[in-house]
Amino acid sequence: MPTRHGWAMVVAAAASIAAGRVFGLMELFVVGVALLVTFGLAVLVVNRPLPRIDVRRIARPTTVSVGEPARVDLQVANRSHVRTPRLKLWEPVGDKGGAPMQLAPLSAGEAISAAYRVPTTRRGVLRTGPLRAERTDPLGLCKRAVWLAGAGEVLVVPERVPLGFPGTGSSGRLGQHLRMKAFGQTGSEFHSQREYTPGDDLRRINWKTSARAGTLIVRETAMEGVQRCVVVLDTMADGYDEDGFERAVTAAASVVAAASAVGIATRLVAPEIDLRGPDVAPQSLRWLATVMPGTEVVDHTASGRTSVDGLGLLVVVTTHETSRAATTALAAAGPDESVVVVTTMSAAAGGKGFHVDGTSLERLRHGWNQLVLGRAGAFA
Repeated sequence: MPTRHGWAMVVAAAASIAAGRVFGLMELFVVGVALLVTFGLAVLVVNRPLPRIDVRRIARPTTVSVGEPARVDLQVANRSHVRTPRLKLWEPVGDKGGAPMQLAPLSAGEAISAAYRVPTTRRGVLRTGPLRAERTDPLGLCKRAVWLAGAGEVLVVPERVPLGFPGTGSSGRLGQHLRMKAFGQTGSEFHSQREYTPGDDLRRINWKTSARAGTLIVRETAMEGVQRCVVVLDTMADGYDEDGFERAVTAAASVVAAASAVGIATRLVAPEIDLRGPDVAPQSLRWLATVMPGTEVVDHTASGRTSVDGLGLLVVVTTHETSRAATTALAAAGPDESVVVVTTMSAAAGGKGFHVDGTSLERLRHGWNQLVLGRAGAFA
């Protein structure tokens, strides 16, 4: 493809030839022909087949959180027996830019590497490549673009705010609430034995030990904490602005990460998605990396409840405490479930359940940890 200088040379050559014929000046005719020959040689130079060039793209890492550093390494090797020409390389990165590079001539078998940083300011799938090489002739009259490598991807997942997870030993209001609920549960882990007192559950009597001791002996079991956590993400577009929705995604990712880290049976529910199982944390991050606002109301009971006995925690991440997602979850909560509503568009004013202000990530961290760990752990 001719460059701007190439087109100028073609026009100049045509004008010289025409003027030479009109005015009978052989010199102008020769100059025009020489210009055309030069242009033709430039076309031949840029259209020669390139030597075999292998390109390897390595993303470090392939999955990165928002704000964390990441880079892509390009390793270019000449696999032919001839020297490569000088090339201009262009690697598109995302939708709004790319990485320009200059590739000096490589001898046979020679390899070189280069790297560039990947922007991680927003979550999503960041597409890198395909790598384009542009070849020009020494005079810059023609250029030709070829593709050296296909496209790659870097997954930018939501950032996670460090959150504590509640248990019956937590000192916050939620921990105290769970401890009171646990007193009404029958644990399964043996703790100790003691003499029977009126009012004890007869099913807890150890009859063999009682026969040896000559008095009734009952088994005491350890008080069990939270056994399951369901995180419900409201994606209704009409209640969020852009920043509010991003905070909601971060809050959901943070709670899932906190629950999974302590071995709780965790589940993430949103419209058209229900993730659970041992790999719920990485699966949730991959899904949350690309989730967008929608128009459907989320219902965490539509595909059944998590089949784990004991205390449960239901965390609803939504816009306001009176949103449809919040009211639906509160109405559907079972007697053994404690509900926490995280609001990202307004600070909660109170009401049924527990509430966390998620209008900023710092308030989310402070409010959640204060609710779970108490004032001493609010700034942990």
